[in-house]
Amino acid sequence: MNLTVSVNQKQLLDILLNVGLVRPVFIWGAPGIGKSAIVEQFAEDMGLPCVSLLGSQLAPEDIIGVLQIVDGRSVFCPPRMIAREEPYCLFLDELNACSQEVQKTFYSLILERRIGEYHLPKGSILVVGCWLSGSGQSVWSFKSWTS
Repeated sequence: MNLTVSVNQKQLLDILLNVGLVRPVFIWGAPGIGKSAIVEQFAEDMGLPCVSLLGSQLAPEDIIGVLQIVDGRSVFCPPRMIAREEPYCLFLDELNACSQEVQKTFYSLILERRIGEYHLPKGSILVVGCWLSGSGQSVWSFKSWTS
């Protein structure tokens, strides 16, 4: 079920508190309206560290990590900022402004809460930021994925 609701900052914090604990929350808005600040404040209120990944400035290997040989096996090792042992708030920002290769990597986190063999710790919160089309920014459409 996809629910689109226009909210103010206080209402968004309430949604993050009530929905964000059980499923990813997508925040749509024009660039510069404070999406990142709201997510960081929410994480602080929850007592969780917040990691923000700006999709438009990443390559897939920045997220999945580098290939290493571990006990004779090839394993992708995600970077420390992502591969944490304790719960945290992960903010995937500019999802619809990043390359389609980065989007695919983000989808693994959004849909499966994992990258390769690494799974987000139980209690982690996932928030996704997207720009509204028509905001003057170049964005990709998600029609088939979000409907």
